[in-house]
Amino acid sequence: MHKTDTIDTVVIGAGQAGLAVSHELTLRGVEHVVLERHEAGARWRRATWDSLRLLTPNWMNVLPGAGPTGRDPDGFTTATAFADHLDRYAASFGAPVETGAAVEVLRRRGEAFEIVTAGGAWRAGNVVVATGWCDQPVVPTFADDLAVAHLTPAAYRRPGDVARGGVLVVGASATGVQLAHELRLAGRDVTLAVGRHTRVPRSYRGMDIFWWLGQIGALDRTIDTMADAHEARHEPSLQLVGRPDRSSLDPAAARTTASPSRAPASRSRSSSTCASRTSGPSAPAERAPSTAVARPMSTFTW
Repeated sequence: MHKTDTIDTVVIGAGQAGLAVSHELTLRGVEHVVLERHEAGARWRRATWDSLRLLTPNWMNVLPGAGPTGRDPDGFTTATAFADHLDRYAASFGAPVETGAAVEVLRRRGEAFEIVTAGGAWRAGNVVVATGWCDQPVVPTFADDLAVAHLTPAAYRRPGDVARGGVLVVGASATGVQLAHELRLAGRDVTLAVGRHTRVPRSYRGMDIFWWLGQIGALDRTIDTMADAHEARHEPSLQLVGRPDRSSLDPAAARTTASPSRAPASRSRSSSTCASRTSGPSAPAERAPSTAVARPMSTFTW
């Protein structure tokens, strides 16, 4: 039987969002606790590939009461460095983080909430769920019936983790184009399945795309200002990559190879098979990868 502690607010998740909330609650003298199943910023260490960098430039990665990440304002911090930054941030204001406290139950009890973890229980008037919104990969139910090895990005670390043979990358948002590009540079034959995505340049007229989005007010939009809330919540994500050379990856500009049984990919913008290469007015020249037409031996699913 767990002993139940009573507190004003429980924050679930000690990533950047949860720690930012904790900072603001601390400033206001609000008694609270942050429950984290692993350690602060764990996902940046446990569920990312080795070469991952943040998609936002360092000048944009500013948490309440802290400065930007990294020495270069226009650079892109690695996942590991950002996790270390979150550790220092939590320590800077004494964030009340309880690690190893995976939440098993969250339910309403009268006028309050009951939160149960493996090590205890809490009763709180307020709960902030800061666990992220895209941490569960969508894997088709038939995936296990396929005669190929398959894995999700959370299990991928480097090209050597992928079984030998061609690779099908399913999904061409930021993660998909980055992994397709990395695998191609490692000498693998890669097919990239593309759906609805928003293609933007990494920079324009010397300024990062996020600077431009801020200038036009795109980053200040709230759900109540959108004409169609459902459509807004399902807006395609940006095809971006945070690279030290600040270049873009544009699948639309890549060379594609069609299967003999299909029409040439160049005839249709909606072709689901393509490869990525760097592009844009300031991007350095780079080897243009071609897509594989042989049956892939491994798949990535988003």
